[in-house]
Amino acid sequence: MSLRPFFYSIILALFFLFPPDAGAKNTNPKHVKAKADRAVAVYKEGVIEGRDVSGMLPKLQRVKELGDAGKMGQADALLDEILADFAALEKPTSGHSRQTVFTKNKLVQIIGYDSDVMEAFLSRDGKYLFFNSESHDVGDKNIYYATKIDAYTFQFLGQVGNVNTSAVDGVPTMDEGGNFYYLSTHAYGPGNLVSIFSGKFEDGVVKNVRPVSGISLNQPGWLNMDTEISADGHTLYATQTWFGDGSPPTKSHFFYARKIDDRFIPQDDSPKIFKHINKDKVVYGATISKDELEILYTRMVRKNKAIKVESLRAARKDRNSPFGRPKIIKSITGFAEAPAFSHDGQLIYYHKKTSDGVFRLYALHRNELTRLNLPISPGLVQ
Repeated sequence: MSLRPFFYSIILALFFLFPPDAGAKNTNPKHVKAKADRAVAVYKEGVIEGRDVSGMLPKLQRVKELGDAGKMGQADALLDEILADFAALEKPTSGHSRQTVFTKNKLVQIIGYDSDVMEAFLSRDGKYLFFNSESHDVGDKNIYYATKIDAYTFQFLGQVGNVNTSAVDGVPTMDEGGNFYYLSTHAYGPGNLVSIFSGKFEDGVVKNVRPVSGISLNQPGWLNMDTEISADGHTLYATQTWFGDGSPPTKSHFFYARKIDDRFIPQDDSPKIFKHINKDKVVYGATISKDELEILYTRMVRKNKAIKVESLRAARKDRNSPFGRPKIIKSITGFAEAPAFSHDGQLIYYHKKTSDGVFRLYALHRNELTRLNLPISPGLVQ
C-alpha cells in the first residue's frame, strides 16, 4: 500500500487551520489545531503499524471541508469523534515506533540447501547466516551456516562444527567478537539443567565449547529455550520456558543477564524491563538491535486447541529503560516465528511454514518515513 496519497490528504486536512475567517466566534483555532495535530498523529501511527485506519481518512477530509466553510465548531466536534474512535491506538513510546514500516516481503534462497530453515541469525559483520533445521519426528535439530551473496541469496556451507549432537541444537547467536552461543539439550536432565552453551566461532567451527552457567533456574521442567547475545557481548537476553506440561511450552518469559568477569548474572530488574512483553504467557525467539533499543520476538497464543503465533516489535529510549508496549508486525503472516535483524538493521528475516510443510526463510525491508521521500511538512513529523 502506498503511503503517499494518505499523507497528501492529511496535509490538506490541516489547511483549514488558517483560512481567512479562522477567527470563528465559538472555537479557539489553537484548540482545534491541537486536536487536528493529534488526529494526524494517530492516523499516521495506524498506517505505519499496519492497522486498518482507512475509515479515518474520510472524516479528516470532512474536517477540511468544515474548516473551509468556516464551521469551526462542527470541525472541532468531528475531531473529538475521530480521536474517540481511535483512542485504542496507543501512542508509541519512542520515535522508532512511529517511523518504522516493514515492506517487500521476499523469499530467501540458500543455494545448496532445500530443507527447513529456522531461528535464523545474521552475523554482526553481515557475512554469515546461521540457522537450525527442524526436528520433525526424531527430536534432532542441527545448526548450519551459509555465506552471504546478497540480501536474498546465500551459499550453503554445511554444518557448524563441534556443536551438533543427536539432541536439539539450535537458536544460534554471536557477538562482534565471534563469541558463539546456542541451545543444546544433549546434556539436559537430572543433575544438569543447563541448556545454553558457548564457544569461539572460527572457520566454521565453534572451539572451546562450554556451558553457560548461572542463567538456568535449576528447576526441573524449566529450560532456557532461547538466547540472544548483544553485539558488544556484554548482555545476554534469554527466556525461562516451562516444558513441565509437555511441548509446546505453556509459560515462557524474557530476562536479561549482564556479563561480569566470565559469568552472566541475571538482573533483578528484568521484570521491569520486560513488563509489557511478559504480560503474554508464552514469548520467545528474540532478536536485539545493535543499539539494544529495539526487540523483535514471537508470542504464542492458545485458543482452545488451536495455537497462533505472532511477531511483535517493541522499543525503548535507552538501554536501562523498559521496552514499550509491543506492536504486531502485520507484514508477517501465517505460522511464522523468530524475526531477526540483519547486521545493519535494515532487514528482518523470519521463518514461515509454507504450503508444502517446510519452514522457509523470508526477508522484510525496514523503512523510515524520511527514506520514503514523502511530502511531509516538519510540523507533521514528531
